[in-house]
Amino acid sequence: MPNDRPEFRPIEAAPSRAHVWPYAVLGAIIAGLLIWILRQNGAQKPQQQVALATVAPKIEQPKIEPLVQPTEKPKDTNIIGNAVTAAGKLATVAKAEFDRELGRTRAAQKQAEAYKKQIGALEKELTDARAQIAAYQKAHAPPPPSDQEQILQMLAPVLRSSNDGRP
Repeated sequence: MPNDRPEFRPIEAAPSRAHVWPYAVLGAIIAGLLIWILRQNGAQKPQQQVALATVAPKIEQPKIEPLVQPTEKPKDTNIIGNAVTAAGKLATVAKAEFDRELGRTRAAQKQAEAYKKQIGALEKELTDARAQIAAYQKAHAPPPPSDQEQILQMLAPVLRSSNDGRP
């Protein structure tokens, strides 16, 4: 039984590589631009850091005073005694800073308590105002309908539909 197809398919020729060079050139241009951009950004970063370093801080910083005042050289060279004295002065400065921060913390806690009391008073005032509004609305509400009116309201749709919309 012969068939119309040949026994072997023909081998297709490989595509020519002559059209690859535009992509290689384009890739080289992109790589060059990328390197140039990265170098430009790298050169600008130190300038930004310098600019940010020259900006004055917004908060007040405590004045730092030297811990050890320059004095005349002591006649005796007591190194351990000098170290203990310097450590004592450092501890005094640290204690003063700690006390100042502790005072700030306590002041902030007192202020938070005052705010909580104020919030409580305002919430109570709001509850009273809501109660007054509810009482006012209740006082000015129309009286409830009588039994006859309720029955007529319930039967009104039925009566309208039975007359085919004619009075």
